[in-house]
Amino acid sequence: MLRRAALLALLVALAGCASTRFENAPLGAGQANVERRAVDVSHPDRPLVLVAISGGGSRAAALGWVILRDLEKFEYVSDHKIRRLTDDIGVVSSVSGGSVIAAYFALYGAEGLKRFEPAFLAPDNMRTLGLDAINPITWLRLAFTGSSRVDVVERMFDRQLFGGQTFAALNRPGRPYLILNATDMASGDVFAFTPGRFDDICSDLEREPISVGVAASSAVPIVVSPVALRDYSAEACRGRATPQWIRTRLRGRYAPYLDLEGVKLARYANDLRHGPDSEREIDYLYLLDGGLADNLAVHGLLEAIGSPYAAPIVAGPDAGAARSGTILEAINTGRVRKVAVIVINARAESANGIHQSASRPGIVQMIGSVTSIPIDSNTAGVSSQMEVLLAQLNAAGGGGAGRPLFAGLKVYPVKIDFDQLRASDPEQRRLRERVKRIPTLWTISHDNLLALEQAGSLLLQQHPCFQRLLLDLGVRGADFVDADFARSGCRQASD
Repeated sequence: MLRRAALLALLVALAGCASTRFENAPLGAGQANVERRAVDVSHPDRPLVLVAISGGGSRAAALGWVILRDLEKFEYVSDHKIRRLTDDIGVVSSVSGGSVIAAYFALYGAEGLKRFEPAFLAPDNMRTLGLDAINPITWLRLAFTGSSRVDVVERMFDRQLFGGQTFAALNRPGRPYLILNATDMASGDVFAFTPGRFDDICSDLEREPISVGVAASSAVPIVVSPVALRDYSAEACRGRATPQWIRTRLRGRYAPYLDLEGVKLARYANDLRHGPDSEREIDYLYLLDGGLADNLAVHGLLEAIGSPYAAPIVAGPDAGAARSGTILEAINTGRVRKVAVIVINARAESANGIHQSASRPGIVQMIGSVTSIPIDSNTAGVSSQMEVLLAQLNAAGGGGAGRPLFAGLKVYPVKIDFDQLRASDPEQRRLRERVKRIPTLWTISHDNLLALEQAGSLLLQQHPCFQRLLLDLGVRGADFVDADFARSGCRQASD
């Protein structure tokens, strides 16, 4: 026993001496990341569905799965063909636990949703992680290869969900534009696993394992170590030209007053690129849970629809069709007339007893608070991003402050939140209290999963803007739709 303990202590000491393993590869000389996906805007009467999935461990993954699975059930007719609402999902942005289901959906499509429960929700993932953590092979890997605790999570994702596939499998025509969001530990900036952002660090996204992106997005501080990436800009991309949008925003005299967030975005991109007059020398990146910067993943939707990192659009389903503009420009020109924004918030309120204790919280309680609150809370700043997104869509459609949207555009904001379960209904109140107590872990019990399924379906069906979307599309079989409630309760979709 003493000999085994001594060996373990030695391995721990060696692990501290091992060099860091960086989990990305440089671009080749003169190369750039190619974006092969595009949002189809060829049918103006079809809805463009934008989805954001929050953090919250398996609770968030399960709620996202329930909503996506339910969207698949609703069908309508377009161009004499039957379509499902999942066919219209153009962009998926996610953080933390939401990134597990987001990446799985982007990789396997709606057809893969039926496999997600047995692959990830049914197994006892915490036991799997625990067994892996005490495995001597794991300790040897930590000691001699520069691996870290987050690698254990990556291997679980690979074994159960992604099978070693890389972002090349996601970057294909017909796939939704996936944005896995992490947080730059040093600066607090959002770092997304997208071709544009990987161009900034001169790194090849298509060689990156999907599991690394998901692990970076869900790397809870203290619990696991950050995902480490190397910025190759100073060596592999030395001398490349700075994009015009960066130069314009950093040199514009009025830019800090008219678009401060745009200036911050340009500054971060310029620093990553080791551009002229950069303010930070960024050679390495350490990425933590995306929920630290934006727990609703709405930031990714904002960038995808109209920023320099916007998802490209295409005027037809043909992979060879010409690409032109952004989603906002497509709305401006009438090529998109219906936009559904579905934000899935798996925020919980774990009972901890601090409010009832006269004793000052100890170190264990403080660590628990630090590791759970950023994932389980929803700040006013993040909530306001939803309003910013809707305002951008409103402005693109021709509306303005205090004025209704013009008749050519309808927006359906559907925010899924446990607090929307009706307190006046005893059954819904009990359900709300139950799902808000589900812990933020990588394992979820069968009973808790059943409760989430009930809550998720109920929240989606009760939302007036979702009912209005089904009403406007002529979806059949949705007997729960109350036409008067939908029309009066979804102002943004008014005629």
